[in-house]
Amino acid sequence: MPDYCTTFKNKTFAHEKIELDGRQFENCDFRECLVILEKGETRIANCRIDNCRLLLRGNAYTIGQILTLFAKDRPLKVAEFDETGSFFPEAKEP
Repeated sequence: MPDYCTTFKNKTFAHEKIELDGRQFENCDFRECLVILEKGETRIANCRIDNCRLLLRGNAYTIGQILTLFAKDRPLKVAEFDETGSFFPEAKEP
């Protein structure tokens, strides 16, 4: 697991610009924020997002473009796998 510079727990962010990279967020609320992701080096667990905008830059933008090609008009499903292709123990198979 990567080391994150900053950890936020049980915090509410409202009407703010939040950069995710290098940080982890646990049980946080994001309300009407601009959320920025560039590298994907973040951890978000049990957080709630309400009426926020997501800005993807750099590698995250490229991945967003690829995901759009795969998803097209279908909902995007996200599953957690380890490097061997197995589901993480805490993730449930669909």
